[in-house]
Amino acid sequence: MRYLFILIALFSLQTSHANNKINSLADNSNYLFIETKTLPIVDINFTIKNGSTVDGTYPGLTNLMLNTLMSSDVNSKKIVSYFEDVGAKLSYSVGKESLSISIRSLSDIEQILKLVNIINLAISSSEIDQNIFSLEKDKINRNISEVEKRPGSTLNADISKYLFSGTGFEHQKIGTKKSINKITSTQVIEHKKKIFNIKDIEINIVGNISQSDSKRIIHAITKNMSTESQFNKSEYKLEQSIHHTEFDSTQSHLAVILPAVSRTSPHYYNILVANYIFGGSGFGSWLMEEIREKRGLSYSVSSYLVSSKDGGYLKISLQTKNENIKLAKNIILDQIKRLQLFDVTEDKISSVKQSILRSFEMRTDTNKKLLNLLSAINSLELDLDYFENYKNNLNQVSKKSIETSLKEAIDFNRISVFTVGKTIEE
Repeated sequence: MRYLFILIALFSLQTSHANNKINSLADNSNYLFIETKTLPIVDINFTIKNGSTVDGTYPGLTNLMLNTLMSSDVNSKKIVSYFEDVGAKLSYSVGKESLSISIRSLSDIEQILKLVNIINLAISSSEIDQNIFSLEKDKINRNISEVEKRPGSTLNADISKYLFSGTGFEHQKIGTKKSINKITSTQVIEHKKKIFNIKDIEINIVGNISQSDSKRIIHAITKNMSTESQFNKSEYKLEQSIHHTEFDSTQSHLAVILPAVSRTSPHYYNILVANYIFGGSGFGSWLMEEIREKRGLSYSVSSYLVSSKDGGYLKISLQTKNENIKLAKNIILDQIKRLQLFDVTEDKISSVKQSILRSFEMRTDTNKKLLNLLSAINSLELDLDYFENYKNNLNQVSKKSIETSLKEAIDFNRISVFTVGKTIEE
């Protein structure tokens, strides 16, 4: 059975989903479903709209809770063992704004329901194995130690701390050793009861399964959950910051950040195309041409549009030799001025739109990719005609519309700069 599943998964990489219709289930916009009949596989994701931003005074609480939960025993057997026995896959993660549990299985509804019920038993349990709890604490503390040794991870921590100062976004999801060591099993149990509730859950299902069976899965997931939401949403607010962390390394890491657009902003598609030209496309982008091709300052440089439902930013990042960090930063700032002017032909914009569309199609060519996209659509509360609207909105982008969006949606006067590395005296 396990080998059959592997062969099917490999074959699915070559499978195209041409017509993806998104349906809501049980008259609930939080439950989304795409039926694909090509392969006998079902991918399920359920997302709780509370992540590390609700850790409160104990950074890392949500991550510790989920890792402890998923490492627990149900009926004297590890949760993951139930999945391995039938060749199914279980994955889970915690982000800033949500936590996620995903299941991949052959499309046998009875098998899927058994697996979902195992997860449900773990979620509804009021006990925690103290040995498992201690082991998970140790794992996370070791992870924190490793993270502190890496300049790239230090850079990400600095961005969160200073860019989102005073909000639930300011700490890393894994927390700190000081915080992790203070958390008790009682706190984890209480946090779990608050986290898992029907009001904050989104369920996404993709695969060879009927709507009626999908509804059975939804019922199995939610049947023992609380019906009341316990958390207030953390405010999304960007600060401006210039910050350097001294780090004994041969290379410095740099991030330059500009306030940008939310995913639901009418400016989103214009900024998406502009960023592709600026630094989002790899080779051929302005940043790659100036930083790598002309000067060889860095192996890679990129800009990425980070957009959530409530806000967003444009992040430019690279790493270079310590002695080159000032030059690299100045080149990026010059290219930002070039982006603001945006002297680009319509032919170039048309070519870029076609490249983005081809890339978009590759994001829908497997069940797993479809599930990831469906989860994002659900989380961001995008419309159910997303696939068609994506293409239509992108096709409407022009030089004039980009120029308007750059003026109205990007705050070029609030640039933040973060560096981690060893200072070289000039």
